[in-house]
Amino acid sequence: MSPEQIEALTANVKAPEPEVTKPGGSRIPGWGMGLLYGVAALATTVAVSLVTVRLTSPEVVVFDMKGTMDSFLQQSVQMKLDEESAKKLTSRFNAALTGSLTDWQQKHHAVILVSPAVVSQQRDITGEIRNDIAVRMKEGQ
Repeated sequence: MSPEQIEALTANVKAPEPEVTKPGGSRIPGWGMGLLYGVAALATTVAVSLVTVRLTSPEVVVFDMKGTMDSFLQQSVQMKLDEESAKKLTSRFNAALTGSLTDWQQKHHAVILVSPAVVSQQRDITGEIRNDIAVRMKEGQ
């Protein structure tokens, strides 16, 4: 046979496409592999989304504002200050309280709620804030 005759006979013959097989030897059709890749991509996307949300969501904490204010008022009444001194002390306390809460919130990437506003159990930072307020008040003397 001449090369032209061989080429004419083989022109209409297609080479068999390689088939993907499972370890057990069964075949997965082309659409099945596409479905498998699609499910894998979806699962990966969901996992990345969950991790991203978990890492970027702020922590919710509680602070006992009323108890802290009551404690300050009780201590200040015991000091028997004149009106001007009481105003200065209250102003320093408010500045220390605001600064402490703001700094803590920014440092910990958190949302601070007052205790009565929260029904579920959340981390209580009242002790930390009160200690920081005390330090700030001593520095301001």
